[in-house]
Amino acid sequence: MKLTSSHLKYLLAIYEIAKETPEVSSSGIARKLSVSKPSVSTMLVSLQERGFLVKERYGKVHLTDSGHQIARRISENVDALVDNLPKTGLALTSGEIHAIACIVAAEMPDKNFTSV
Repeated sequence: MKLTSSHLKYLLAIYEIAKETPEVSSSGIARKLSVSKPSVSTMLVSLQERGFLVKERYGKVHLTDSGHQIARRISENVDALVDNLPKTGLALTSGEIHAIACIVAAEMPDKNFTSV
């Protein structure tokens, strides 16, 4: 099953939240991505059906091994892009650089930016 850039953005958000706290909630995901809770719920069902996460009672979610693996790869690409984007000379803030890196990594999941 092909994953969309939205799937990848959600996996990355869950991965990043889980690095800070073991309790990943729908509301935390909604805050991180600036989306509504219903949007999060819909996407969580989709990711769960694909086997990338497990949703527990009370809304806590955890990535499966395959979900974690994909999210880690995307995260590594984001980190590589964050390191390399400033070299373009564009006047971007660190927040803008991170946002652009997330978009590029999610839109081009088959690329390996870590070898750049």
